[in-house]
Amino acid sequence: MPPLMRRRHATGWTLAVVAAALGGSAPSCGRLANGAGTGKGAPADGTRRLVLFYTAEVHGAVEPCGCNSDPLGDISRLAAVMADARRPGTGVGLVDAGGLLYPEGTISPRERPSSDIRARFLVAQYERLGLVGIGLAETDASSGPAEIRPARLASNVTGAGAAVRPPRVENIGGVKVGIVGIAGAEAAAAVGAKAGDPGEAARRDITELRRQGAEVVVLLAPVEKNVARRLARDAGADVVVLGRRVGAGMSRLERVGQTFLVAPADELQRVGRLEIVLRTAPGAAGPASTAALQDAGGPEAIRLRKEEIDRALGRLQIDLAAWTQRSAAGKPTGESAADPAFVATKRRELAELQSERSRLDAPWAPPATGNYLINELVPLRRSLRRDNAVVTAMKKLDRQIAALNLKQAAPPPPPEPGRAHYVGTAKCTSCHKSATTFWKQTVHAHAWKTLVDGGKQADYKCVSCHVTGYGQVGGSTLGFTRNLESVQCETCHGPGSIHVAADGNEEPSSVKRDTPETVCLGCHTEQHSDTFKFEAYMRDIVGPGHGAKRREALGPGETGHQLRSAALAKAKLAGAAQIKKM
Repeated sequence: MPPLMRRRHATGWTLAVVAAALGGSAPSCGRLANGAGTGKGAPADGTRRLVLFYTAEVHGAVEPCGCNSDPLGDISRLAAVMADARRPGTGVGLVDAGGLLYPEGTISPRERPSSDIRARFLVAQYERLGLVGIGLAETDASSGPAEIRPARLASNVTGAGAAVRPPRVENIGGVKVGIVGIAGAEAAAAVGAKAGDPGEAARRDITELRRQGAEVVVLLAPVEKNVARRLARDAGADVVVLGRRVGAGMSRLERVGQTFLVAPADELQRVGRLEIVLRTAPGAAGPASTAALQDAGGPEAIRLRKEEIDRALGRLQIDLAAWTQRSAAGKPTGESAADPAFVATKRRELAELQSERSRLDAPWAPPATGNYLINELVPLRRSLRRDNAVVTAMKKLDRQIAALNLKQAAPPPPPEPGRAHYVGTAKCTSCHKSATTFWKQTVHAHAWKTLVDGGKQADYKCVSCHVTGYGQVGGSTLGFTRNLESVQCETCHGPGSIHVAADGNEEPSSVKRDTPETVCLGCHTEQHSDTFKFEAYMRDIVGPGHGAKRREALGPGETGHQLRSAALAKAKLAGAAQIKKM
């Protein structure tokens, strides 16, 4: 076995992965051979396996907005993924590195009650799934320390009362795991406490956890990445889970000293999955029982490295072709010339990458000896199955939130004399029958139905973009949408009461004929409409009877329907590939 920690990059890739890739066949989705996870029970060689899922900055997101082409998230899909990991010989646990309960930013008084209900729901589901430790972020205290459940791990925080508990060793499937956490000063202040030095506190508690028999120690770190790196270098944990500004997460782990730094994506978009394999029996004597974990890469890491190499090869081949062409043309010495020594170096780099790419085609196999781990981010795609019990609980949650929201809902500002207000498409039809007929064939006309079908017609996060005139004078609000459901004429053309009263003869016209892109961007955001392009989408909503001249001016070209269909097809393929791998 070559030296395990020689690395080409500081991204978690080891040359040991390449060596391991030459030794045997690969189980799917990083699940391992030798009996565990096969339904045959634990192997007799003392090997023990732990699958630890990790999340961070969920921010109260029970499920994603379904408007995107490839929405990621959903607690019911996390439950199903974790259920699939529970098999004989494998322990399964869940940790969260902080920010579970509430969204970032200010929560309005009207949304506070529903946010509290979602937070409690997430806690209940996490505990049901096997939560063994959770970190503390300032957003968790958005509704005050009393709403912080369960107690958090924050070794450097003092004076937090019941909001913080001491770390302990958890037995997960026969593996003794120490879970410890630290918190930032802002999080401590949010619970009326003080934060001390995180490194000193983490080292102290990790030493104690080791004394108590912890074979693996995981540190939850809802702090800036540079602080998490220092903790990884100095605190003595095996794994540090980053819990602040995680964004899309870290697709590959990063080694810092003898510790691995990992990060999931926020809002449950991509959850972390650590498979940890110990090859010694509990309590075994000798150095092997406490040997450091090796990064074994795994099938997903190999796939990512192949993609990285393919991109590098493509760039190198293009550059080498250009340099060779310049040299053949006899370019003078200078920036435009191709230095022979430099070109030769690049050719060797190309050959090395091609050789590595060829080696990676061999099936993956675990290291021959020693303890190891495999890290993977699992996208919670719409194609994955959902846990039926959690889905039922989510539907009940929707009904609870709807009842609460409707109980406190207030009507929109009433119409004002002399000011146009909203009247609904039915008032437009008598003069604009062909336009109405055209509109009924667009997705705008069915926007309200999608909410009703999904049980979200009383959810503040959804309603505003699925009705007309939301929050406007004489418009609509949650619970007060009559005649203004879906994206109607007045969304684009403005409130029409004056226009209707004047039979369209008012001067100047009180409604807009052309809609600026800024109107569309109020709802067609990157988060909710990832394929939106103004002109392409306009081609779908103007045509015969409704802006025929505008459609002609737009000319031929891609449509919103085409963009959306292509994105949905791509998402479907990605989902099918993910399911096949699992």
